Amino acid sequence: MTSPFTPECEALAAVAQSARAQLDALRTGSPEIFETAAADTLDAVANLDRRRTTRARRMTAPNSLPATLEARSALEAAATEARAACDELEVALQHAVALGRDLIGAWQQMAQPATSQVYTANGAVESASSSGHVHQTG
Repeated sequence: MTSPFTPECEALAAVAQSARAQLDALRTGSPEIFETAAADTLDAVANLDRRRTTRARRMTAPNSLPATLEARSALEAAATEARAACDELEVALQHAVALGRDLIGAWQQMAQPATSQVYTANGAVESASSSGHVHQTG
């Protein structure tokens, strides 16, 4: 006899596998593979939701069999594994987003003209263009 949690455990394993595939795609820098893995992750999460709903409906039926402790433990282990894979992916994605922002900021600064400042004799700072000619002293 199969556990009522078996389909859900399989769905959790698919979520973990697709999250790891996304992480691998990030590591190798393959946007096409990442996009495919992201779509697989969305499908796996939707499948997990369907299986959870089905299990909940079946377990509330009057003729349902009680779940064993081993079956619940297997479900908890699968959920822990999937959560770990998703957490690792989350950290990698947050790092990738931060790196992307830094790169965009660097590119934007490179596109701007260089600023120049001139220190006057009394220690004030002026824009090189507002002070007229730059004179070298000493």
